[in-house]
Amino acid sequence: MSRAPIPPGPAALPIVGHVLKWRKDPVKLVIDAARYGDVVRLRLPGETYLLNHPKHVNHVLVDNHRNYLKGWVFDRLRPYWGESLLTAEGDKWRQQRRRVQPSFKRERTVEFAPIITLRTAEMLRRWETAVESRQELVLFNEMTQLALVIIGDVLFGGELSDVSTMASAVQTALRVLKTRVAALAPLPIWIPTGANRRFNGAMRTLNNGLTDIIEQNRRARNQGRGFLAMLMEARDSETGERMSDKQLHEEALGMFHQGHDTIGETLAWVWYLLSLHPEVERKLHFEISKVLGDRVPVVADLEQLTYANMIVQECLRLIPPVWIIPRDAINDDEIGGYRIPAGSTVLLCPYLTHRHPEFWENPEAFDPERFQSEKVLRRPRHAYFPFGGGPRLCMGVDMAIMETLLIMAMIVQKYRLHLVSYHRESWTWCRVTACARRCSVSLRTLAQSCDSVFRSGCAGQGHAEGQGADSDEVARAFRDDVARCSDMMSSGVRCLAGG
Repeated sequence: MSRAPIPPGPAALPIVGHVLKWRKDPVKLVIDAARYGDVVRLRLPGETYLLNHPKHVNHVLVDNHRNYLKGWVFDRLRPYWGESLLTAEGDKWRQQRRRVQPSFKRERTVEFAPIITLRTAEMLRRWETAVESRQELVLFNEMTQLALVIIGDVLFGGELSDVSTMASAVQTALRVLKTRVAALAPLPIWIPTGANRRFNGAMRTLNNGLTDIIEQNRRARNQGRGFLAMLMEARDSETGERMSDKQLHEEALGMFHQGHDTIGETLAWVWYLLSLHPEVERKLHFEISKVLGDRVPVVADLEQLTYANMIVQECLRLIPPVWIIPRDAINDDEIGGYRIPAGSTVLLCPYLTHRHPEFWENPEAFDPERFQSEKVLRRPRHAYFPFGGGPRLCMGVDMAIMETLLIMAMIVQKYRLHLVSYHRESWTWCRVTACARRCSVSLRTLAQSCDSVFRSGCAGQGHAEGQGADSDEVARAFRDDVARCSDMMSSGVRCLAGG
């Protein structure tokens, strides 16, 4: 092991290494570093190694996962998430996983599908006013607000009167934490700097709100129908112990954040990408029309929405919810023929691995059909890992995909979303959401959307694929509708590529 070489890497400054480049533009740093190979040495705080190949990802997350901890990055997140599933290690993590995992079984999560469709229907009724007034809507705001309402209902068993206050507190706390993760030596959270005061104030708001909700659920006893009620009853299968109030706070906070932020961003990117690819949008409308017609979707329908699912998977490939995953090595390891010393940090980067040229042809293109089942089977494990992998694979994956598909289907049944404004943004250190957050759309009902052509195209395709309906005519009509966005298509793709 000691004779294994040190991996190559880009030139670094004395003392600070690559820290300044990381703080300025981390995505550009890892893109440039990936040119040195599948194992690359970076000089960030401590020894850091960037791993790009699926087999190296599988090694860290599965084959040798016991040698890797979440490490110093997650230590800096503990003031927010505490010892929740996201940050806990070892026996604490295993005990909490045993308590929580039964609540995420499919037979339980499908019970929340009617809540998703009910809240989506409420949003669609509100959109009718926007159509009549020709009001433009901000994609990210609309999708995140819907996801907030849904997670409030699903998690807490009812609509939250102060959901926007809690969501604002979440965003305030996370903004401070992101700067702390990026800092070389952040000050302790108890020192009363402006940022720390904002963080501590936000945490008071969140904890007070969660305390009230937990007490309301206790008073309701067995009448609670949300995730929180299930967590309050959950027991460790080995010890029979329930969660403490502190553990309930930490898990509920994590679910509240991840249950709206990830869904909202993913849906915003879905509509953004569909607006730039009318031929994909046309196929989606045809599938929804064929499978559902005008009726409200149910969970049993989702297996038939294969193209819609491929769109979601491709969106998560291009813009993964978590673009980089750090782990710290406990003992020396060897990956790809290179030495990984004990105490060093390895970075797994879904954004890079999802574009690895060995496994993804034309990786910057938006092509849902790369997720056809036969193509998926030809790719190695962890060539695609938007929700992590191994024992710490996100438990909410099935719930997130179900929610995303149900919302997509209901919107497609009534509207087409047209991109009307776009602001190109450079990459931030953490997320790739800047352009989706600022995209505005106009709404058109299918009847308004030159749909004599659209519907006849779908009907022609539905008569018999063998009769050769003129799909080019339908696609041309869609392209005409988004022609005013043509000048932003190429820049949009470059933004996704980190250019």
